[in-house]
Amino acid sequence: MYVGNLEPYQGIDLLLQSFARVLARTDQADLVIVGGARRDIEAYHAESRRLGIAPRVHLLGPRPVRELGALLAGADVVVSPRLRGNNTPMKLYSYLHSGKALVATDLPTHTQLVDGTVALLAAPTPDAFSDALVRVIVDATLRSRLGAAGRRLAEEHFTYRAFRQRLNGLLDWLESQTGSLPA
Repeated sequence: MYVGNLEPYQGIDLLLQSFARVLARTDQADLVIVGGARRDIEAYHAESRRLGIAPRVHLLGPRPVRELGALLAGADVVVSPRLRGNNTPMKLYSYLHSGKALVATDLPTHTQLVDGTVALLAAPTPDAFSDALVRVIVDATLRSRLGAAGRRLAEEHFTYRAFRQRLNGLLDWLESQTGSLPA
């Protein structure tokens, strides 16, 4: 499952090309894409037909944020095929919290947050990305290990409780350095 906008930098072309290679190796997969503007959805429907994978690609369009948890719960694998950018995709936080195995491109946009212990990272090429997808699709143990590690990372570092602990630690440090807290 992919969730997000369908702008070119997100790598949806890479995802579709990779998924075509996946289906040549296993029939255990469907691709669900959530989000996007109508023109992009139509273009990716056409690309899916051109690649011969349209029956296995489900472009759901935009969905309310309140449905995100249920959508992610229905996935086995979540993907971020982003091709460029310096910022961490916000979707990664939801993906990690979902406890689902993550496959992402091995680029700083992802690796500033995740590493090979919580995600399967692949070069941004159709062959490499499809290899990673096939690995995680056919290996239930790998899926489970990555999903659990991602959830653990999210719970330890990306919850309100974790934020509050870091903030309190900062305030304690400031007080120890200055003798009092700022007003």
